[in-house]
Amino acid sequence: MAELSSAPRWAPWVTLPLAVIGLALSVYLTVVHYTEPTALACPATGAIDCTKVTTSAQSSLFGVPVALAGAVYFLAMTLLLLPASWRSRSRPVMLLRVGGAVAGIGMVLWLVYAEFVILHAICLWCTAVHLVTFALFVAVVAAVAWGGDVADENRPTPAMAASER
Repeated sequence: MAELSSAPRWAPWVTLPLAVIGLALSVYLTVVHYTEPTALACPATGAIDCTKVTTSAQSSLFGVPVALAGAVYFLAMTLLLLPASWRSRSRPVMLLRVGGAVAGIGMVLWLVYAEFVILHAICLWCTAVHLVTFALFVAVVAAVAWGGDVADENRPTPAMAASER
């Protein structure tokens, strides 16, 4: 099996802060969900109504609050975006990272649809999470594309090149 090429140096410095920001936002939304859903620092002015969005039927998925699912998602992504994880040349790690980014953007598309089409309201906190998820998706895909998908089996790895000197 061919080894994966390494990711660009910027990858952990861009993706890890995005995952941590997403985690912080999701934890805040989870805490508010379980304590006082109307306490969100967000206006309730018609189209912008965080309480309407975060207390709707669409705010839970199979009985799990979407905010909690988001916190678990961003925690997992944080682990996959640590510098050590980016240095890993393991195909399963790369596939989990890309798969996680794709799953995250898929969930965002559903949630944005729910906000605009079903609820006719948006939550500013949720929008912040959606933007972070989108930026994370773009950064992960760009890093994998920039770093190359699968290394050419005939191309020496940095360790092989160093040992030949």
